[in-house]
Amino acid sequence: MKILGSKKAITKVHAIIMVAIIVVAVIGVGYYYWPRPQPPVKPIKIGMLLDLTGALALYGYSNEKTISAAVRKINAEGGVAGRPVEIYVEDTETKVATAVMRMRKLIEYWGVDFILGPNHSGIGVACAPIAKELKTVFWVNAAATEITAEKGNRYVFRMCSNVRQEVIAMAEWAVKNLGKKWATLVADYAWGWSYEEEFKKIVPEYGGTVLKSIRAPLGTKDFMPYIPLIPAEVEAVLIAFFGADLLALIRDLYTVRPDLGRIVACYGLTGIATEPLGAMAEGLYIIGTFPRRLEEFDTPNTRVFRELIGLDPDGHEVGNPDLVYAHAYNWAIWEAMFALKRAIEVSGWKSKEDNPALIKALEGMKLKESIEFPQGDKFIRAEDHQAFMRIFIEKVVNGKLKVVETIPAEKTVYPPPVDYTKEPF
Repeated sequence: MKILGSKKAITKVHAIIMVAIIVVAVIGVGYYYWPRPQPPVKPIKIGMLLDLTGALALYGYSNEKTISAAVRKINAEGGVAGRPVEIYVEDTETKVATAVMRMRKLIEYWGVDFILGPNHSGIGVACAPIAKELKTVFWVNAAATEITAEKGNRYVFRMCSNVRQEVIAMAEWAVKNLGKKWATLVADYAWGWSYEEEFKKIVPEYGGTVLKSIRAPLGTKDFMPYIPLIPAEVEAVLIAFFGADLLALIRDLYTVRPDLGRIVACYGLTGIATEPLGAMAEGLYIIGTFPRRLEEFDTPNTRVFRELIGLDPDGHEVGNPDLVYAHAYNWAIWEAMFALKRAIEVSGWKSKEDNPALIKALEGMKLKESIEFPQGDKFIRAEDHQAFMRIFIEKVVNGKLKVVETIPAEKTVYPPPVDYTKEPF
């Protein structure tokens, strides 16, 4: 039999085969270890339902700046559970009907995972059922008591104080320092109604009484028709207005009844520079949760928080001294974002399918004072999803707001009016 090829040729073929095997192996190992582009990480989408225009535009402006600062900090530090955060903003125009449509747009069109805002109590009440219907966690930044009571549900949370907390915090002090005989003069919508109702109910516990309850529409610029309705024997008045309406009211009160003690509902002076108001504002009291001036609430955490959101020591926007920052609410937007971050990481949340675990993580969550929670220690009550925190009373002294009383968080607690933990998801 004839053998094809020589022994030398066969050896050469074997060598070529071995080289080929080695090359293939090297390519295979290289393919396995060589860095390849990874699929993009799916962002967490935060919907912001903000009152950017209309009566509460200043609040929406500062809230948008604040949430942007919070998200910058979070993304710079690696995101939430390794995922970046994106913000989607819709303007309520401070109108309930507009807000309802744009709440749905954020969820159904933009596909947001969570919604933060707004400041308008009527909007908070109207949008709460949508949060439940579309199974979207909704942080309301408005104060009407019923938002975390009969008008809320298991998908609704609130980091800022509500009217009942605020009235409980101030009622004893107000009766002791301003008088026992009261009138209330409130804006004729959900927030004002809530203040009127809570004050009438709580102030008698401390020896006070409300002799007259007066309502006026938002946008009232002349309060002279309303002030004569205040009985002559009234010693003090609780005011629940804000912005230009509040300025008109304190002007007219000072003109007609300068004898009256005056305390303004929480956040009423937000965005208003007190120094130019002169005598008509002197001695005015205000309930609040975050003092305007740094020297009245100076901690390492409030200093960093102010720097990150662009708030100067006197409460003005850095670089824009004509704008008094509406920071009396915006700390709650900041803290809601960081509470949400913690709940996502603790619960292992990946998508809305995991909302039950995330909600359970938020229910009863305790928050310690830090850069993430600069307002101070607080807790989110499981039953009604309401946060409880310390509250301040400030007074206009020589044109500047001074803290005259600090009420600890535990003194603002009241029995839960509902128990959302019994609601199915």
